[in-house]
Amino acid sequence: MYTYDLPRERIAQRPVHPYDAAKLLVVDRKSGALTDSTFNEIVKFLNPEDTLVFNNSKVIKARLLGKFVESGGQVELLLLRSIASDRWIALGKPLNRIESGDQIAFGEHLRAHALRRMGALEIEIQFTVEGGSGDLMRELECAGIMPIPPYIRKGRADSQDEIDYQTNFAELSGSIAAPTASLHFTPELMQQIRAAGCSVEFVTLHVGPASFLPLFKEGEEPVLPKTPGAENFVMDSALIQRLNSRRREGRRVIAVGTTVVRALESMAHAKEGESVTELFITPGYKFSLVDSVITNFHQPATTHLLLVESLMGAELLASSYQHALASDYRFLSYGDGMMVV
Repeated sequence: MYTYDLPRERIAQRPVHPYDAAKLLVVDRKSGALTDSTFNEIVKFLNPEDTLVFNNSKVIKARLLGKFVESGGQVELLLLRSIASDRWIALGKPLNRIESGDQIAFGEHLRAHALRRMGALEIEIQFTVEGGSGDLMRELECAGIMPIPPYIRKGRADSQDEIDYQTNFAELSGSIAAPTASLHFTPELMQQIRAAGCSVEFVTLHVGPASFLPLFKEGEEPVLPKTPGAENFVMDSALIQRLNSRRREGRRVIAVGTTVVRALESMAHAKEGESVTELFITPGYKFSLVDSVITNFHQPATTHLLLVESLMGAELLASSYQHALASDYRFLSYGDGMMVV
């Protein structure tokens, strides 16, 4: 299992502008060659009939900062998934201080009632609206902020993150983290890719907490869980047929982001009507649809890093990351990326 030491100063706190000016490390799995480039030159590494697949899920304003009604103490919620029109499963902080029956105020009109703890990390929350617009979703949108990861400015998003932490083709709301590899792809770059003869396709997988939760806590015995967690996706059988047909013709399928890898590989084996995946891609996994991946540099000891290792092997992954560390690449969500061919 590959891991590494990531200096805090190497974690990007803002993206570069324009987004496609970010560095790109191109990794050749056959030769082991590492080539330094930038995303705005990615066409040089594409073949005319490649298919690039992107995730069009839209990040919701899932982080809420509020106060306990009784004590006035600060509390933070990260909404994970809706289970009813007014109830959500959420991560709470500090979770050990949130008890059943607690009331939390978010601004003037939005209130949350803690219903029950669900394991070590999650809690069920029921929302009510007191005055204001009277519309729960509108109040959640007004009170919420973009759920940038805690390693970026301690998770305190601002108005610029509403632009930076959303892809330009985000369409279907549901993610609590961005498909970050896609953040580099500006409209101009997408136009260049199509002009080069490449096909562009989209899948929808709503990104969950697996994108930022560690596999195990510090000091624990490193035993892998059975699954990194469930994520919702939209089944697209017609897309799978198209991709299989193109691969039979020798054309590459390039997944832009580890979330796309998980979506495509899940769909390759899913039954019609399935919409939830718990697929855990670890070293030794045999890929069914994905030939190449474009991805950012991931946190140590996370599921996404294991996924990339399963594609390129631990030795090449280690040399790629060490090269990036030695070459001033920026890491994690707002950082630079790599293309594994």
